[in-house]
Amino acid sequence: MKPCLHPQEEERLKELRRYGVLDTPRETNFDELVEIASDICEVPVSVVNFIDAGRQWFKAEVGLGVRSTPLETSLCGHVILQGDFVEIPDTLQDERMADNPLCTSEPGFRFYAGAVLKGTNGLPLGTLCILDYKPRTLTDRQRKVLKVLAKHVMSELNLRLAIEEERVLRREVDHRVKNSLASIGAMLSMKARRTSNETLKMELDDASTRVRSLSSLHAELHELQAGGRVDLKSLFERVQADLRALMPDAVKLSIDVQVEEAAPSLANAMLLIVNEFVSNSVKHGLEDGQGTITIVIEGNAQSWSMVCRDDGNATAIDAERAMSKSGLGTKVIHSLANSLNANAKWTASGGGMELRVTPQHD
Repeated sequence: MKPCLHPQEEERLKELRRYGVLDTPRETNFDELVEIASDICEVPVSVVNFIDAGRQWFKAEVGLGVRSTPLETSLCGHVILQGDFVEIPDTLQDERMADNPLCTSEPGFRFYAGAVLKGTNGLPLGTLCILDYKPRTLTDRQRKVLKVLAKHVMSELNLRLAIEEERVLRREVDHRVKNSLASIGAMLSMKARRTSNETLKMELDDASTRVRSLSSLHAELHELQAGGRVDLKSLFERVQADLRALMPDAVKLSIDVQVEEAAPSLANAMLLIVNEFVSNSVKHGLEDGQGTITIVIEGNAQSWSMVCRDDGNATAIDAERAMSKSGLGTKVIHSLANSLNANAKWTASGGGMELRVTPQHD
């Protein structure tokens, strides 16, 4: 019997392709898992497979010798339509597989057991399964091992997916910062050229210079030689001057840095977090165009903390929204914190917003 398509087949295939695992080379991490499954369950065949459109593709296998088979003969194509774990003691006694040439031929697969692999949206992607050429049943311990190994498969894939998504978001963040600064600088320069008021022209040119300086500073962080360290105090002295030039006159900014040096990745993330916090505070927290923003960075390169505060009108609800990453700015800050293996915590009680970023400790 040919497997039926999943009720949400289009969405299921979209989720499968999101993982980017199809048609990738064999890897030790997955090969070792199927070897363990085969050894503990005492079966000749074990595979990690994914049900693609029209085919069953194997990321890892023991005892099979192929990387894909047609969907028409797929045993797992039936299994992903059921629960989280399926065991078939004798395939020839199962109406779905009794006429399958993989089971009826000689030697044929007479036993099947598989733990379903599910994506983050809960849809089935494939299985970690074992097969034998004779009918049999598993022990409780063997069933538990299969389920645990399947979880390891998805944990590895989910980790890779999260890392890739973080990389994409960070690239978008970099482009956003550079493009925003370049656009503001160009706009200020254009306005300066068009005005006939010499005093205003000087102010616009000065602001444009500061914005372009901040843009160059951002690029410089990416161009440090391997192993180079960034002087954080010097960096944030320049950042503070640049940011002050772009903020309303009635908004005060104080950046206190007590960490001397940091790796470029840490310095860059700290710079972007400060930029995003200050921008959010000016736009949303200090709506009347006046107030105070303070940034305190202390500790050392190994054990540091960053506390950003404003004295605006943010409430506990605003803090909850920030923690839920409802806006792009807060989403960016949480992504940057994750890249540093750090926690970002927002708190507010009506007297302003506080963001505390601290490294996670094992």
